[in-house]
Amino acid sequence: MWQYIVLAIVLLAALAYVGYRVWQTFQTAKDPCHGCAGCAIHDQLKTKRKLKGRKKPVCFK
Repeated sequence: MWQYIVLAIVLLAALAYVGYRVWQTFQTAKDPCHGCAGCAIHDQLKTKRKLKGRKKPVCFK
């Protein structure tokens, strides 16, 4: 019986890891650097995204 419990834990851990990697892939899909934080281009894109979100909307309803 304990073997089935261990097997279930291992399978759940594997599924959780695959789910995390798929989620991470979709999160970095629009990023040309794919999550790499080691270049100047990535830093420039990051600051542009921050400034883009701060613009006031055209309509203040």
